[in-house]
Amino acid sequence: MNKKLLVIEILLNIIVFCGANKYIKIFKNESYSRGICLSFKNPEHKIKNMFIRNKYKLSIKKYIKSKVQMSNEIYVFDFSKKLIDYRLVFELQNFLHQSKIILQNENNLNILNKLELNKIKNLKKNLDKYDFCFILQHTPCYTLGSVADSNDILLDKKNYYVEELRSIYNNFDLNKIIQFMNKCENVKNDIDKCEYYDEKKDYYNEFLQNVNEKKIPIYRINRGGKATYHGPGQLVLYFIFNLKNYPSNYSERITSSNCNYPKKHFITQKNKENHLLDDNNNNMNIEHSFDLHKTINNFQKIGMETLNKLKIKTHIKDNIIGVFYNDKKIISIGLKIRKYISMHGMSLNFNINKNFLKFLLSCGMNHSHYVSLHELIEIKKKNYINDNKKSNHSTLLEKLTANSIESLKMIFGAKVKVVDDIRGIFA
Repeated sequence: MNKKLLVIEILLNIIVFCGANKYIKIFKNESYSRGICLSFKNPEHKIKNMFIRNKYKLSIKKYIKSKVQMSNEIYVFDFSKKLIDYRLVFELQNFLHQSKIILQNENNLNILNKLELNKIKNLKKNLDKYDFCFILQHTPCYTLGSVADSNDILLDKKNYYVEELRSIYNNFDLNKIIQFMNKCENVKNDIDKCEYYDEKKDYYNEFLQNVNEKKIPIYRINRGGKATYHGPGQLVLYFIFNLKNYPSNYSERITSSNCNYPKKHFITQKNKENHLLDDNNNNMNIEHSFDLHKTINNFQKIGMETLNKLKIKTHIKDNIIGVFYNDKKIISIGLKIRKYISMHGMSLNFNINKNFLKFLLSCGMNHSHYVSLHELIEIKKKNYINDNKKSNHSTLLEKLTANSIESLKMIFGAKVKVVDDIRGIFA
């Protein structure tokens, strides 16, 4: 009798952990098992449900475990009150973006001397552990994305020239990484020397004077999109992220090898439990696949949540990337993503002089289709602009910066460390 019970126990374990129907049939046909089966109410149903629940729990445990491992810490460089030259920031972004890509698979480090090797190892350790966000403003400039053409620029051709920055990006290797690391002190000094944003200064008239005196550069860069303006009164966030490190960028779906169901089946929270406990799904698995559309939407959510904290209600559109207040764009988004590593980011207009937008079709749209926070009645009511028309955009800028950092933490579920010295990247 003890031997029979032992055999039955072994068979039950096989059924629960393997989910094989053929063992259920054998179990039902064996004469010595009939007496035991009579004591269960619908044993096959119970066994299947037990198997499905156990397998689902195992899958979720694995996902939760990987979720903990995936979450990165984000270094946020807060230069929000600085007006930083566009080319300087592009080179810094490019260095981090390319270094993340190159060093994650680089094994040929024998070409380096001992000092360089130690520098690279320290850099790689920080690049693996941290992602990076820069919050800043720019001196007035125009950039051309991958689908922009000369018709997007409305300046007189005698007043500008196009500077190609994509060549900096395309010609990058291990030696260029070393070269940039060696000049990091100079980069820090250049950032320190940049002027602070002055809300009372007339940047537009100063820009017109420069345009009339000499040609200005318009930068052709490697992000998506068309022409864009950057300048004072516009808060810019650049994201150098390994996007695969954040569970919020993944879609969840069930896969099943059972011929009664499709190979892949997307699920929602409402129908998840009922679907999982369906008797026919006896060989199921949960997949979490990287979703680019969801990732782009997460960046839009950062902008929306930043403004929502100021009680500004915004929305997104199905056919246009960006964030809108009513029908006017208030946040623009443009990214470069290669091997799941992002660069570039988003720009939020908080006190922009829209005369700058008259010189281009920004993102293919006329300047009248844009709005800035200082124009909104919700902002005026909060006394960021008082009855005497004397602005207090420094307070607004501080709130926007703090809100954007909090929104970043919330949307990506990451730890954040706010710093203002780029040398920490190499420490």
